[in-house]
Amino acid sequence: MNTWFRRATVVAGVFLAGIIAVSGPAVAAGPIGSGWTEIHPGTQLDQPPGKVRHTLTNGEHHMWLLPSDPHTYPGRDSGPRSELRFFNDYTAGQAQFQADIKVLSGCSTASIMQVFGASGRATAFMAWAMPNRLSYYGDTTIYSPLYDHYLTLNVVHDTASGKITVYVNGVLHGTFQDHGAANHYFKLGIYDQKTMPARCDVYAKNIHIYRK
Repeated sequence: MNTWFRRATVVAGVFLAGIIAVSGPAVAAGPIGSGWTEIHPGTQLDQPPGKVRHTLTNGEHHMWLLPSDPHTYPGRDSGPRSELRFFNDYTAGQAQFQADIKVLSGCSTASIMQVFGASGRATAFMAWAMPNRLSYYGDTTIYSPLYDHYLTLNVVHDTASGKITVYVNGVLHGTFQDHGAANHYFKLGIYDQKTMPARCDVYAKNIHIYRK
């Protein structure tokens, strides 16, 4: 995977994320369903101010957080994050996220993937790491066991129906309703949900974004 990276800076006390642009896919992959077009949006990296919580080695992203890390955007969110924001912004049609993701043992109460944008709230969908399970906002279990092995996660959002379907290793594991029209985009990584008890580590590779 060819990438370039610009160092993060701090201006007027506000952390400005580094930028990662991905020029093409690491490997060939196929979306769930037909009629999709793969796109290669740029990606913004958010990290705690003054901390390095991300590496990229041979196409594999490693993101981690400590409960003691400072808030990434002080006063604006619930805590620190080490997270990639994809510039695949959309308000209509369909979008699909695909990646191989591995969550290490002990990671809990942390969002690891989001469909951002909703009416009256921030997100249409959040997949949380909970004790050895992937869950919908920490409640409904999407998939288990979660820890210490790669799984392929596909998240499909149809804005016309408001449906978000979630597949793990190519198998449907959940259908959820989004929370209204908005400007949507995907996020991947670790977002502390206030009670993250210990260090959280997430690995991701073979990331693909599709639209229809």
